[in-house]
Amino acid sequence: MTSLTFYGGVKDIGGNKFLVEDRGTKIFMDFGMSFSAENQYFSEYLKARGSNSLIDMMELGLLPKIKGLYRRDYAKHMGFGGDEETEINAVLLTHAHVDHCAYIRYLRPDITIYCSEESKLIMQSFDDTGNGEQYLELTEKFGFHKSEKGSTKDLMVKDSGVKTPRKIQVFESNKKFNIDSIEVTPLPVDHSISGVHGFILATSEGMLANTADIRFHGRRTQDTEKFVEKCAESSLDLLLCEGTRINKTQSPTESDVENKVTEIVNDTEKLVICGYPTRDLDRLQSFYLAAKATGRDLAIEPRQAYLLQLFNSSSKLKGLYPSPTDKHIKIYIPKGEWGLIDKDISVYTRKLLDEDYKVWAREFLDYENKIDYRDVSAKQSQFMLSLSDFKLQELIDIKPNEGSSYIRSLTEPFDLEMEFKQKRIENWFTRFGLITSEKKWHQVHVSGHGDGNQIKIVIENSNSKKLIPIHTEPKNEVYHKKWHTNVQSVNPQDSVKL
Repeated sequence: MTSLTFYGGVKDIGGNKFLVEDRGTKIFMDFGMSFSAENQYFSEYLKARGSNSLIDMMELGLLPKIKGLYRRDYAKHMGFGGDEETEINAVLLTHAHVDHCAYIRYLRPDITIYCSEESKLIMQSFDDTGNGEQYLELTEKFGFHKSEKGSTKDLMVKDSGVKTPRKIQVFESNKKFNIDSIEVTPLPVDHSISGVHGFILATSEGMLANTADIRFHGRRTQDTEKFVEKCAESSLDLLLCEGTRINKTQSPTESDVENKVTEIVNDTEKLVICGYPTRDLDRLQSFYLAAKATGRDLAIEPRQAYLLQLFNSSSKLKGLYPSPTDKHIKIYIPKGEWGLIDKDISVYTRKLLDEDYKVWAREFLDYENKIDYRDVSAKQSQFMLSLSDFKLQELIDIKPNEGSSYIRSLTEPFDLEMEFKQKRIENWFTRFGLITSEKKWHQVHVSGHGDGNQIKIVIENSNSKKLIPIHTEPKNEVYHKKWHTNVQSVNPQDSVKL
């Protein structure tokens, strides 16, 4: 028997966790976080308890109660097994957005993660520059042993964290591979992050496909078209089809973003500040091309420069996006905790300057194309400055001149918490004169998800015998049912036979 169990990603946008079972083979497709579910219980200052996080997450329904799935240090410390062998063969990762990959940090390291080269590098950037995500390597948290000497002899003492690499297997686009009884075909699709793949799985009882997050209006439209064609050729028994924006009817393109940004920059006399997702390198490309077209340099933060460096260090991906040393790129070094970037190095020493930044960021201090607030403030008409929502304090030192503008290329708020956050951001840009009651910021954004017209093309041309809506709100499943004659609506925890 072949079955699917939906531990997330249905009746919800994100949190995908689909368990496929076939002749003893067990594979999760994605292991992500649901924003809506997490926000019901947790916030910035209210989180799962470190020593009890696994139990907290299970009790609140955020993680499935499956023994042998989770890292041994957590499971043992929390009394949820830990010595048993795992029955999970692998996780097939569609892409490295947190609603698809965030909970990988809880998994055992001997469960193989299959992913694209791009997804691996994005997860590496999370690990290296983030806050302990542990996608590619986990650090043992609850390591104890009995002391053999001294005043603590025969008592339990805590080990320093032991690092264990996860089993990461990078697949090649369009190249089939097997995980025991299941044959997997990974097919690239267009989305708002690099390396996204839908999957076609050949099981002992039929063929099923997962669209992943998909659209036709980005820079890789042909990938999505080829995915749909391959689905049609595969005699699908079941299609898992996303529907994030299935109730919408239009989608601007990524080229529209580039053109609109270019137009705004041409109309701006002084500094252009822009906000866009750090790991959306297609969006970076749009701003980069707009900067070149308008004779400006794009100044990016070290975290994005680090990701570009990872991509350009890959023999497979080199040249796909600008290098961090590109002549039209500048690396903007923000003030550190001590604020030594503008101090006399002969007095404060290079050692102290280095210590003002994380280890991963220090090498950018030696790049010839590094700049800081003094450069931007003095030559405002020469730069487009990428400034994340977490670095708005830099405005205090930059002091944008009259005639500057702000382009926001991020999704608009869709819940109360996001509205509060946006109001806070508006306060910053109002304070420094980039927006007023008469002058709003420029909202220039396109979604990573296809609209209804695009999803209709996916549904009608995939020729699947049956369809299950995923990654969409319950009210929007009516659209799937309008375009397919055999739609099964499922709830979290439901199991479906193929």
